[in-house]
Amino acid sequence: MATFLQLLLSGVLIGSVYALMSIGLTLIFGVLRIVNFAHGEFLMIAMYGAWAFTHFLGLNPYFAAIAIVPAMFLFGGLVYLLIVSPALDKPHLVVVFATMALSIFLQNAALMAMTADLRDIPPIFSRSLTIGPIYVKVELLLGFLVTLVCTVALQWLIKSTYLGKAIRATVQDGEAAMLMGIPVPRIFLITFAAGSALVGLAACVMVPLFSVFPSVGLNFVLIAFVIVVLGGMGSIEGALLGGICVGVIQSLSGYYVAPAFGQLFFFVLFLFVMIFRPNGLLGQQGAATVGMND
Repeated sequence: MATFLQLLLSGVLIGSVYALMSIGLTLIFGVLRIVNFAHGEFLMIAMYGAWAFTHFLGLNPYFAAIAIVPAMFLFGGLVYLLIVSPALDKPHLVVVFATMALSIFLQNAALMAMTADLRDIPPIFSRSLTIGPIYVKVELLLGFLVTLVCTVALQWLIKSTYLGKAIRATVQDGEAAMLMGIPVPRIFLITFAAGSALVGLAACVMVPLFSVFPSVGLNFVLIAFVIVVLGGMGSIEGALLGGICVGVIQSLSGYYVAPAFGQLFFFVLFLFVMIFRPNGLLGQQGAATVGMND
């Protein structure tokens, strides 16, 4: 029983870290209704940045978020202005191919600049927390708390602030929102940049847990896509639930079956959800075409 509880807790914690990297993706999709296929490379760049702060400056990667998050906000805004914005009025496949091309470019640029070597940082905490027979890794616990705070803060921002009301109005009817004086292009810019900033925050949480290398984004972006669709397209709290489901399934199947089959089982869950609840666990009907859930 203790082993099962340990696996369950570990799955919830690692799943929350997966959810944190997925929240930015679901925010961008919920408002702009586009899928950023360079999402994994954004994560990779931010992880390299957090690693550099630790390796060269000796700073804690969590403190590196003070610089990484604003830097990723600016980077996301630049990508939106140069690549995404010109493609929004064109067929949807233009955005798909543009972000895929950006993904390939960033990955190969990182390979040239950093080589294929794995980069790690020394352990931050020497001991795990102990609760009876259960061990909790401090880095995972911090990741869970950061994800929880981000989810609550985003929900509050979207539902209780002027910016959030402007975002919801833009999602519901962009043309009517513009007639009411809402700067829709600026809302798109802020949303894309904010989603990129959230990826930067996720990277600072993930650097103590995972190695950094040029194709690390590919290892996580597929999980992020599964989480977004599993939780419900455009649902922030759904991304948290989807991440936890993926983490728990991966943890249990890795122990009771084999680590190599971890992705197999959560893809099976994904298929069942798509068959019996195609809108996702917390999604609403039509979210894929309407945008972010109210």
